[in-house]
Amino acid sequence: MLTDDEISLLVNKKFREGVRKWMQAEGEKREKNYLHVSSFEYKCVRKVWYELKYADRVPDVEDTALLRMWIGTKLHETPITDNHEFRVEADIHGMHIGGRIDEIFEIDGHKYIIDKKFVKIIPSQPNDHYMTQVMYYAVLYYLMTGEFVDGVGIHYFVPVMTYDASVVTEKTYVRQLTQEDILSFKEFVEDQVLQLKTSLEKDTLPPPTRTWYCQYCPFSASCVNDSVDYVEGDKK
Repeated sequence: MLTDDEISLLVNKKFREGVRKWMQAEGEKREKNYLHVSSFEYKCVRKVWYELKYADRVPDVEDTALLRMWIGTKLHETPITDNHEFRVEADIHGMHIGGRIDEIFEIDGHKYIIDKKFVKIIPSQPNDHYMTQVMYYAVLYYLMTGEFVDGVGIHYFVPVMTYDASVVTEKTYVRQLTQEDILSFKEFVEDQVLQLKTSLEKDTLPPPTRTWYCQYCPFSASCVNDSVDYVEGDKK
């Protein structure tokens, strides 16, 4: 007969297996007819190139990371506004780019694109890669609707239950935008997509963008092995 501890371990194992199965099913339901903006959030065209050319090189997600992804997925599914999971997509240089905006808030006649993020600690300022993602949304929203939003932002959420009022469990950062801000970023987006398209057509590696994310990128080994212009000390 199994002990309490043995049963507990088996339940824990089945729980994680169930989460992985559910996440895999959700991934299969995700739109495959466009390249998602999250691929571009680190501003590295080479990373996107690898995702398209060598998807089989991506390692399986560890159980702990999978659980965080599961909680984040459920957070995203919760509607906060009437414009929840607003789908945006557009053709840029012949490539179909798209995604889903978590929420579009309307305040005093102004529209703000807000993305929800599940994190361990609230940052002192919004993460650059998350802001890049919502800026992509702002550009796609403009290309699809002809309208400019008035700002973008990130709502951070830490799943910590505490009665300590000094512990910050959520915070929103909003950056107001002008039409010129969106048009300027639109040029950046077009340049990134054109680099990607050209590299795919020529079957050549696009230049890397070396940042702190390099050490976490699933293609870091490939990037080093495939490239002569990669310098370890050049990361910033």
